[in-house]
Amino acid sequence: MSVAAKDLMLKGASLHVEDRGSTLVKKLSGRYHALPVVNDNREVVGIVTEASILRALREEKTIFQCTAGSLMTCGHLEHDSCRSPVTVSPDTPMKDVLRTMLREQLSTMPVVQDRVLVGVINRKDLAPY
Repeated sequence: MSVAAKDLMLKGASLHVEDRGSTLVKKLSGRYHALPVVNDNREVVGIVTEASILRALREEKTIFQCTAGSLMTCGHLEHDSCRSPVTVSPDTPMKDVLRTMLREQLSTMPVVQDRVLVGVINRKDLAPY
């Protein structure tokens, strides 16, 4: 039996586009150093990474001035924003999840079904595989 994204994903870890300040800090200070950003319909619209926050700090913004929506990127290495953020489906084989994470240099991968976030996979979750 092959392992798929649904076998390792953690449910519920995300940021809302309007999250800011201490909420961002609290959510990004835990297990995940990057989190998917969702809209009111729980659709993934981007991802906030530590690098996103560092870029904002370099521009002399504070975390309390920024929303998750203003910090997010689409997760593609070659650009910051597009209409199709990097995601995988629950049935994506782990080897393909790993390949995508390495190609796009992501530490966290959103898992979506019918455009709705159902979980996330952290790079650390892949270590046993």
